[in-house]
Amino acid sequence: MAYKCPSCGKIWPDTLNLARHIFGTGDQPHKDWVNSKGYNFIELLLIQTMEPGNKGYKTLADLLEKEAEKV
Repeated sequence: MAYKCPSCGKIWPDTLNLARHIFGTGDQPHKDWVNSKGYNFIELLLIQTMEPGNKGYKTLADLLEKEAEKV
């Protein structure tokens, strides 16, 4: 099953890759979407870069599992 980015509509094979896309793109629409869901884009990015285990990606991937459109 694939997932559609809620900001730009690109299709990704799983939510972890979609989370990487959102962090990698980092433009305002992607940031705004993350922030609108009660998370702070910058804080998640800092968690990703400063803590082991891909915690930032996994947190965002869990959110995307619930929120992103499955295609």
